[in-house]
Amino acid sequence: MSDYPICNFTGACGEAKDNPNVVQSDRGMQPNERAAINGNTDLSTCMRANDNGQVYGITLTGSPGIYDYVVNVDAQGPSGAFSGSMYLAFTDASGDTYYLGIYSSTRSVHTVRYNSDKPAIVKMWWCDKSFTV
Repeated sequence: MSDYPICNFTGACGEAKDNPNVVQSDRGMQPNERAAINGNTDLSTCMRANDNGQVYGITLTGSPGIYDYVVNVDAQGPSGAFSGSMYLAFTDASGDTYYLGIYSSTRSVHTVRYNSDKPAIVKMWWCDKSFTV
């Protein structure tokens, strides 16, 4: 995944405690691209949650089967008792939004599968609390 071309998103970084942070890209992350935020491909410096929850990287790929596209999120959720989850959302160029909650504090790849006529991801959101956009 690290060999994929980069799509840069811009916006505010850091933990979003009450209201989600959002980053956006005018052209959008296309299939077989990976995200950078403010020029940095290590997203853990930007997409952070409480108790060491963080996102390390995000890619968009194609997928055989029922769903045509997959957002792959390399991340770990918050750690410790009652630490909760890290919540993310991805908006594609058609305006549809897809949600992901990460609760495991073990680093792994989490996925969101979807179909769309305009699959490019143009906005990414994250927060310590569940939200809708």
